[in-house]
Parts: sequence; C-alpha cells; structure tokens
Amino acid sequence: MMDTLRVGFHRRTRWRAGVLSTLLILLSCPPVWAASEQQNWLAFATNGPMGSSDHLRFWFDGHARFRDESSSLGVSILRPAIGWQLQSGLTLWAGYARVVARRSGPDAEENRFWQQATYPVGEVFGGRLGGRTRIEQRLFEGFDDTGHRIRQFWRWSRPIGQSDWSWMVANETFINIDDSDFGQRAGYQQNRLYLGFAWQAAPELRLEVSYLNNHIDRVGADDLDNHNVYLGLLYLPR
Repeated sequence: MMDTLRVGFHRRTRWRAGVLSTLLILLSCPPVWAASEQQNWLAFATNGPMGSSDHLRFWFDGHARFRDESSSLGVSILRPAIGWQLQSGLTLWAGYARVVARRSGPDAEENRFWQQATYPVGEVFGGRLGGRTRIEQRLFEGFDDTGHRIRQFWRWSRPIGQSDWSWMVANETFINIDDSDFGQRAGYQQNRLYLGFAWQAAPELRLEVSYLNNHIDRVGADDLDNHNVYLGLLYLPR
C-alpha cells in the first residue's frame, strides 16, 4: 500500500462550482492482480482574475512527485495557462506544460500543449458538481509523434449539516486518443479517484483530506494500483 502526500494551493475563478473535480467512481475499479508503488506528491496551484478584466483569467500549477520512499524526484511539472470566462460560468483555457520524468536512463522530457473547459454543472444529491474537460498534445524530446489525450475531471461536494465540513468526491479519467512512437497506446490509460472531506478553515482557505486511488494501465506489464492519502490546501480569494 502506498501513502502519498499531495499538497495543493489553488485559486479559483468567480464561478461557484470551482474548477476541478469528479464523481465517476465506477471507472476506477482496478483488477486484483495490479501491482503497487510508493510515491509522495507535492502540488501547488493557483487561478483567478487577470488584471481588471471581467473575463480574462490566469492559471498555474506545479508538481513534484517523489519515488523510492521519497528519496528521489520522479516527475516534475510546470503548467501555466490563460483563460476566458463566459457569463454562464464556463471558462475556456489554453496552456503549456513542461513535464520531466527522471529515470535510470535518459530523462523523459515532455512538452505538452493543452486546452480545457471548466464549468459548473449544478446541484446533485444535495451537493454541487463541477467539471473540467482537458485535451492534451504530448511531444517527447527524441521522438517524432504527437500523442493526443483526453482527461475528464469531476468534483462533487456537500456540506455536513451546518458545520464548516463537507463531503468530497472527485475523479479524473485519462483516455489516449492514438498510438505514438514514445509508447502511448490508444484507449484507457489511468484513473484517479478521491474520497474524503473538505474543511473551510477560513473564508479564503480550504483543507481537503481524502483517500486517493490511482489505477494505471501499463503497456506490456501488470496494471499499477496505488492507494494514497491526499492532503490539499486551497487558497480561494473572493
């Protein structure tokens, strides 16, 4: 079993449902023969209004994912973007990500371009549901192909009585659109499921604590099934 610590700092745009999350639990059921791996993830993110514009938005998130009992850095990600918010609450984004996966051989260095839409869905089972749909174009140094991938993310939360606590369910599913010479294969790639709680510690500060299951379909090897602990600290300016 893997314990993963992931700390995220987030800013949201003005639409109520927030920007990230999920409710697709059935997509995350891994086979019993899946292998396991231990990692620790650190994440920092922010997004919000840009300048005095009522529509222009900025986005940035950065990640450091450690492996081997947190003794070495495995993956680092830097991901900026700009967006345009419509009156309906829908926000359209375009961004870039620099992703480096460190290995025993040459590092896997990826330049990733991406576009996404974030949107509120509405009230579901007494809570609020919001979604994010992202399309990525993945280019690895040393390879010729561009790999295309879709990521669907949902987040549902519901207050617990009159307290500052709420239930939280989030899910993200990754689907590869095509094959590529760097090893990508068309079809389902991985799923991340979050089940836990959120605590509104202050008007602009929210703490999320949850179980995270990360199921990964690996080409030519057993699937990888990670059982993690997620801790997210979100800064939400009003």
